[in-house]
Amino acid sequence: MIVVRYVIGKRWYHQGMSEPASISDTDALAALERFVVENDELTDLEAEIGRLNIFDALGIVNAEIRHSNFLAWLLDPAESHGQGQLFLRVFLIDLLREAPPADRPLSPVDLDGSDLRGVQIRREWRHIDLLIVAEEPRIVIAIENKIFAGEHSNQLERYKQVVESAFPDHKPLFVFLTREGDEPSDEAWCPYDYGRLYRALARCVKRNEDSIGEEVRVFVGHYLAMLRSRFMDDPKIDELVDRIYRNHRQALDLIFERRSDPRVRLTAVFADRLKEIESDWIMGDVRASGFGFFPCEWKSIVPPIYQHDGLAPEAWLFGAFRVGPRGRRAWIEFIAGPTTDQETRDNLIEAIRLAGPDSGFELSRKKTTKVWTRIQTITVARSHADVLDDDQNTIELIRRSAEQLPRTVEQMTTFLRGHFA
Repeated sequence: MIVVRYVIGKRWYHQGMSEPASISDTDALAALERFVVENDELTDLEAEIGRLNIFDALGIVNAEIRHSNFLAWLLDPAESHGQGQLFLRVFLIDLLREAPPADRPLSPVDLDGSDLRGVQIRREWRHIDLLIVAEEPRIVIAIENKIFAGEHSNQLERYKQVVESAFPDHKPLFVFLTREGDEPSDEAWCPYDYGRLYRALARCVKRNEDSIGEEVRVFVGHYLAMLRSRFMDDPKIDELVDRIYRNHRQALDLIFERRSDPRVRLTAVFADRLKEIESDWIMGDVRASGFGFFPCEWKSIVPPIYQHDGLAPEAWLFGAFRVGPRGRRAWIEFIAGPTTDQETRDNLIEAIRLAGPDSGFELSRKKTTKVWTRIQTITVARSHADVLDDDQNTIELIRRSAEQLPRTVEQMTTFLRGHFA
């Protein structure tokens, strides 16, 4: 199954292939038989991506918490790997090399020539994924790790303020770690990707393979192999995928066409969790692509000027949970729709623009339309190489986003109440 998903993810979604033509049951059965029996490339691909890997076996490839736990263990000089500051130094030097010079607490050369003393590696300190603190030189490095989940409202700015307040005498560096080096919403944070992490650690292991214990070398090797096969492009694997798809496109298209749509379950998970928490919502019809919702508290705040028949006359300002048509991303968005009073609508959007993150909303574009304007987008889950699957990790991300929604809406409500007062 993992091979089929890999091929479909690489060829169908990535290349935007056209939908398969309908075929007879006899032809469909013959295509599937050829795919299973006459497919030496499939065996080769299984050999490449099917090797025993402890991170795959434990089902933690896409779990942000587990990645952060592993990195905390690897970077901590006092941990059981017995390599002292070896991995930490390699990682920090690469971070400093990637960071803009103006944001560096010190240069890579200065760090290389320094004795790191009083090092602490903290997990989930004030909700920050990883925090590296050193007393000499006095530096503090905050790392926010995002594999699929997106940023929450004003999250990076809040974390920055927390770190600067708690460590006023330390020079800070803020790192936004993602699969592909996504740009953070806050300019104070430096993007860093898992590809660079892989290359830095791989160089370190290769140069020190004689001094690193066998158990640690194998363990780190499994982690690096997982990063290479799941998070990075591999020319050999891509070539096999292309060949399999060319030779067995009919069978693969048929498998994809008839498999169940995971979007249905993912949308239902969000809707069900939203109904369970202690907030009142007006909710639209739940479909595979998502649904709209409106906080009941806004009925007494927002003027009833919606131009369409929606969730409520006041619901020209509403939220929605969405799963993209290609199934690679799930997100929450807040939208201002068409109204019978354009001035009221324009005044609200301008007020949101002027207030910035303090409004609870975040306008991503300077130019806005007069009809439909997205005024906040929160990525919940994302897959770069495959469709989102309804596995436990993705379901947990979606449940957690529903649980955090009332806090996001609370800040928006305070702003709206003041604006429409």
